[in-house]
Amino acid sequence: MIALIGPMGAGKTHFAKGFARGLGYAGDVTSPTFSIVQEYHGGRFPLFHFDLYRMKSAEEVIALGWDDYLDQDAVLLVEWADLFPEIWPSPVQIVKIEILANGRKILYQK
Repeated sequence: MIALIGPMGAGKTHFAKGFARGLGYAGDVTSPTFSIVQEYHGGRFPLFHFDLYRMKSAEEVIALGWDDYLDQDAVLLVEWADLFPEIWPSPVQIVKIEILANGRKILYQK
């Protein structure tokens, strides 16, 4: 799992688009804000792109089949993951995106 953390408009979905391209996915990559999760197949690994912004609780996320997604041999790229750190698997890669006056700052931690 890769947790994408940053404010609205920081570029989390844009990052996800580039990440999907890096995995070799050639189709359109869209924000899962309303669908909550988008599945992308056809690259080196399946990619499950989540947006948890509209979720109200960790239980609501788990009810989506969260554990089933975690059990697959795939990459989970999760926007707004910091809303529910209690459901993060171990280990988690964290990408924090900050908005600066002259661009963006991306911090990575594992």
